[in-house]
Amino acid sequence: MEKYKAETTKGTLQYNISGNGKPNIVLINGGSGPIEGWMKILPAVSESSSVFSYNRFGVAGSDKPKVSHDGLNIVNTLREALTSVGFEPPFLLVGHSLGGLYAN
Repeated sequence: MEKYKAETTKGTLQYNISGNGKPNIVLINGGSGPIEGWMKILPAVSESSSVFSYNRFGVAGSDKPKVSHDGLNIVNTLREALTSVGFEPPFLLVGHSLGGLYAN
């Protein structure tokens, strides 16, 4: 899986976009899980949809957090990263564990 860098006002996030199609799916990790946690489903989901997965600040190749790592900052940074890389709504949000709270 190739990983790229998304620039945000709060730092750089590591991400991947795979597949091509609709809906645009955003995978939101639980806890401090990395992109690789999605590898069991990513190939199949990417066959029919475009899928954005990323590492939050402090995870793998993403920058260390520079601001409080609360839900509001996490969601706003995700929105900014999606805009930065041109991944456009509407989105189908898929959250694992804590990522489900951010999806809500």
